[in-house]
Amino acid sequence: MRLGTTSFIYPGGWLYNVERLAPRFDDIEILFFEAGGFPDAEECRALARCKQQYGLSYSLHTPLEASLGSADAARRQAGVDAVRRAVDAATAFEPEHYVLHVYLGDGERDPQPPLALDAWRERAAISLRQLLAHGVAPRQLCVEALDYDFALIHPVIEALDLSIALDVGHWVRDARDELSELERYLPRARLLQWHGTEPDGRDHRSLRHYPFDRARQLLSALVASRFDGVLTLEVFDPEELASSEQMLARLWRELGLEPRRSATRQAL
Repeated sequence: MRLGTTSFIYPGGWLYNVERLAPRFDDIEILFFEAGGFPDAEECRALARCKQQYGLSYSLHTPLEASLGSADAARRQAGVDAVRRAVDAATAFEPEHYVLHVYLGDGERDPQPPLALDAWRERAAISLRQLLAHGVAPRQLCVEALDYDFALIHPVIEALDLSIALDVGHWVRDARDELSELERYLPRARLLQWHGTEPDGRDHRSLRHYPFDRARQLLSALVASRFDGVLTLEVFDPEELASSEQMLARLWRELGLEPRRSATRQAL
């Protein structure tokens, strides 16, 4: 598997972060969270050079505001357009994966599934087909597991032959059995987003907030399955990243395995 983290660890832009992180990681999750908040062409070309120099892969996280299953046709089309613009902006550095959200409604934390599930699935499928028609290969498009039962959207993913980004940290935050979920969805997963949750419910924190025994079981399951995708430490702070690396180094030791890159070696 490839070890990754996000492009917003240090105060600064995408290139500044990638230059600091590239010697330690295999993949950088380039965060285009805001529609239109993208690097300019010069910075994108520099990101491409970094990719070549360090043998990186990039996973592009598309805008959070994109509402691809919305019942509002105008809002749904705006979401598709926002993702298209993100894809176009990233052309120079050729991401290997494109991560996107499909909400139950128009954002996270929707209280319940839509009453007309088939209609919701069809709306999401139409949006996703538009993105495929824009030139994104099906297996590059990774629908992220969010805060609802992923089985609701899984038929669409299967029908379109898409990939999955599994946010394992959210499963633990939401008191779901992440190992059972992993067993079910890992065959289509290209990314696992890993982070801890503090006692007050704040997520995307250090792995030191992730139960150690469960972390060991998770990593062992990935190794046993020969997972060859990206394991992303999805945190947004230097200290949170450093302690996550220390946790990961301890896990490698417990499993008697050698980490792939220097990130975990430096924490030994």
